[in-house]
Amino acid sequence: MTHPVVARRRAEQAARIERARVWAAELPSDLNVVAVVVVGSVARGDFNRWSDLDVLVIAEALPATGRERLELLHRDAPPGLQPVSWTSADLAGRRRRGDPMAVEATTVGVVVRGSLPPLP
Repeated sequence: MTHPVVARRRAEQAARIERARVWAAELPSDLNVVAVVVVGSVARGDFNRWSDLDVLVIAEALPATGRERLELLHRDAPPGLQPVSWTSADLAGRRRRGDPMAVEATTVGVVVRGSLPPLP
């Protein structure tokens, strides 16, 4: 039997992940989305009521600058959802360098759309 506190936390985590899944499903098709992955405290399960919902978007047709990417993805993001966007090449380079978010996406991230490119 699962303890009620554990069951409540799992339900909260599932609800947050579902929120990311709904948002990810609405991303424009012209972005050529490869994967959308929940990372950070929600993926790990150590979130609290003030935690953001960190979402990594891997897409091939992103704007050139980080600012344009942020503006595009934040425009329709619900409050508390914090998107970060990389191309597959960005992800590959960050994996090689051991970038913490790239490692986390691969190890504990929760894929809510598409699939992560395989490790080289």
